[in-house]
Amino acid sequence: LRLGLWVKYLAGFRLAPFVPTPHHVAKAMLRLADVKSSDFVVDLGCGDARLLISAAKDRGAKGYGVEMDGELFKEAVRAIGKEGLSHMISVHQKDAMDAELHMASVVTLYLSDAGNAKILPKLQHQLPPNGRVVSFCWPFKGINPLRVERVDG
Repeated sequence: LRLGLWVKYLAGFRLAPFVPTPHHVAKAMLRLADVKSSDFVVDLGCGDARLLISAAKDRGAKGYGVEMDGELFKEAVRAIGKEGLSHMISVHQKDAMDAELHMASVVTLYLSDAGNAKILPKLQHQLPPNGRVVSFCWPFKGINPLRVERVDG
C-alpha cells in the first residue's frame, strides 16, 4: 500500500486510506444493489476503477468515479481505456465530498467509519429517491441497512 496515502488519511486530508476492494467483493456489492443496465453508478473513492469496470462489463451500467489521488486517478483512466469502456464510465480527479450525486441511482463506497460519517449528509441531501448506497466494511451509524451481506475473503 502507498504510505503517502495513509499519511494523508491519518492527517485528516482523506476520507479513507486506499485499500482496493477485492474483485469478488465489488461483484457482491453490485449484486447487493441489484445494479442493472438502466442504473448510473457513482463510486466515491474509486481507486483503480475496478468496481465501475465490473458494473459496466457485468451489468451494462454507466457511471463515474471520483478519486483524489493523482496516481490512482491515472491508473483508473488507463484501466477504463484498456477495457474499452470510456463510452460507459469515467473518472474525475476530485474529493468525494465534491462529487455530484443527483444523477446516481447507486452509490458505492469503501471509505472509513469517519469517512462515512462525513459523507452521510451529502448522500442524504443529494441522492435521488429510491437511490441505493452500498458501503463495504463500514456501516453508517444511526442508519438501519435494508440488506447486509457478509462476503468471505
